[in-house]
Amino acid sequence: MITEFIETAGVVAYPLLLAAFLMLFIIIERTIVFIIKYRTINKDEYLEAISNFNSDSQSNILNKTKGIAADIYCNTLKRKPKSREEFKLYLDAEEVDQLPELEKHLGFLNFIAQVAPTLGLLGTVSGMIKTFQVLGLGGNPEQMALGISEALFTTAAGLIISLPAAAFYHYFYAKIEKLHNQMNNLRLESESLLFENEIKETTKKGLNKNELSA
Repeated sequence: MITEFIETAGVVAYPLLLAAFLMLFIIIERTIVFIIKYRTINKDEYLEAISNFNSDSQSNILNKTKGIAADIYCNTLKRKPKSREEFKLYLDAEEVDQLPELEKHLGFLNFIAQVAPTLGLLGTVSGMIKTFQVLGLGGNPEQMALGISEALFTTAAGLIISLPAAAFYHYFYAKIEKLHNQMNNLRLESESLLFENEIKETTKKGLNKNELSA
């Protein structure tokens, strides 16, 4: 089948096949990574685990739950942040270290989605050039059919590669965006939970300063 495609599509078949194999590899590899590392956040469950982490960290649900979000909070809380600022710094460091794992190779998948139709168009142009050359030499129907076939095959191949690449790219990024939003929400809730007294004192000082300046 691949040999027939190469014979029909011409030279453009090689970059199209390379793009197809790379697309399949990235989709399969990213799917495995997401199955292993991606978990949506149950906010109530996570907040309870965060509040009880220091008292029983070994049996805490954050240690038992798979996924990047649980790893980030588990590693952050193990460092025992003493203030809200420390907590933010540790959490930021963990997010910078671990969240890019989900985004790996997705930029290249998007590149394939964009370049595949262009390669197909290049094959179309190549096929049409061959067709017009045959017409100029007298119009052998068999050779004309080969040129038109090359044009149609490469166009179809470019679209067949581009559509799933674009679909999976947006699917993976939608899941990452959802996790980002959940992480931001959990960050605010966990700060309020862990450093409630510090937040109250900061708010009180701010109010006192406003009263004095007034």
